[in-house]
Amino acid sequence: MKRTIERVLTWIGIVLQILGVVLMAVLIPMMGNGEVKEAFISQMMQEDSSFTYEDGNTIFSTFSGLLTTGLVLGIILLIIALIAVFLISKKPKVAGVLLIIAGVISFLGNWINAVLWLVAGIMLLVRKPKEPIYDKEEDDDVNPYIKDGSQVNERNNSFILSEEQKENEQETIKDAYSQSKDDNKTDLDNLDDLDERSKKLKEDPYKY
Repeated sequence: MKRTIERVLTWIGIVLQILGVVLMAVLIPMMGNGEVKEAFISQMMQEDSSFTYEDGNTIFSTFSGLLTTGLVLGIILLIIALIAVFLISKKPKVAGVLLIIAGVISFLGNWINAVLWLVAGIMLLVRKPKEPIYDKEEDDDVNPYIKDGSQVNERNNSFILSEEQKENEQETIKDAYSQSKDDNKTDLDNLDDLDERSKKLKEDPYKY
């Protein structure tokens, strides 16, 4: 099972998560810049006379802490999603659980990623690969779609032949072709002989 939908949803979430991590990584140094901090506090004090320097310092510190926490959490979620996307083919159930965990945590900051990863995770747990109607190990009497031990092709209902069966088929075709050539040659020889006798009969009808 290719799991294309799950892969696409997971990779879209990963790309968005990378963008978010990069954005936070750019903002954190800006928050630590003294000039930016002073400019922000001065602007707020001009707009609101009740706004104090201590208020601005508290807001800046809180926002900087949230960004740092978000960056660390974002990196962890990104790692979980990357692990999950590479486990989709080999261990879809494990990948689904990891994506659901990442999706639930992502609701704290990025609901788009949360939805994408939750949908992909649920699909990985719910969707099952299509199984053939008949088991390959069933007897010919039980499975009408098995011929000489060959399993039926699910796509076009043709029989899947082994290498030995393919060689036997080719030999059968070659033998039939050779027999057909021999029969045609015999028929041609008979026609030539008949034609020759007809000519002789015309030349001397009393001889035959």
